[in-house]
Amino acid sequence: MRLKPRQVEAFRSVMMTGGITAAAEAMNVTQPAVSRLIRDLEEIVRITLFERVGARLVPTAEATQLFREVERLYLGLDQIAQAADDIRRHKNIVLRIGSVTSLVRPYLQQAIIDVIGNRLDIPLVIDVENSRHIWDMVEKNRYDLGFVFSSPRMTDKNAVLLHSAHAVAAMAPGHRLASRKVITPGDLLDERVLIPGRNSPLRLVLDRAFASADHPPASTMETSMLNCCHFAASGMGIGIVDYTSLRAAKANIVAIPFEPRIDVSYFAIRPSGGHRITILDDLVRRMSALMSSHAGPATRS
Repeated sequence: MRLKPRQVEAFRSVMMTGGITAAAEAMNVTQPAVSRLIRDLEEIVRITLFERVGARLVPTAEATQLFREVERLYLGLDQIAQAADDIRRHKNIVLRIGSVTSLVRPYLQQAIIDVIGNRLDIPLVIDVENSRHIWDMVEKNRYDLGFVFSSPRMTDKNAVLLHSAHAVAAMAPGHRLASRKVITPGDLLDERVLIPGRNSPLRLVLDRAFASADHPPASTMETSMLNCCHFAASGMGIGIVDYTSLRAAKANIVAIPFEPRIDVSYFAIRPSGGHRITILDDLVRRMSALMSSHAGPATRS
């Protein structure tokens, strides 16, 4: 025969209450039922657990030892129950977020301050990575939330559009092209063009734009869009970036619409089939509101 949970429960109840009557009341059963459960348990473990001393039921030394093991079991069950409650309430669970650099400051930083603030029950890990890495980590359920540029995978139903902007040509205020109304690939023949890395969706479209116009720039520098902004401000060249990156860089730059028009979109992505976490939904909504409220001239048609 195998131990039954009800037998162990009866034993624990008798040990804790000190008698059959109190144990029966605690378990909401009859006294004979408790006595039978104890007898069955003694037969299975082949140990005498209680002895009668007058009207009292006294646990044996073996019962005391067994009770220690039972208490460890119940402590473990309590811990499991607490963990389940924490999971249900998303409490004390580390939330892992990945973001592209352009969105960390000021958007993600402010959104986390606004939504999470002083909530000490929500541990966070925030990684700054490229979009491709973030996509992979989200698909593997290693990030609970990712903030990325648009990509061919944007058909995913768990991708939420945060904001779209047009690409611009960013340059120092004193640059010879700073007064132009629009910048085209042909205007950049004699310029060093600061372009985002090959993992950026903007770079893919930009390469096609230069190829189709048959106007390759004289020189290029490949780096992040934030770095493109800072190098452009220092006079190193003209960066092709988006307004979101410009705002994040906070550099002294003139931004002129770039043609052909290139849309740069940012998305929030979540693991497929993952349980919805309310605090992350709130974070996404706040990110979208912040980015929309700071929409700059690059969003104009």
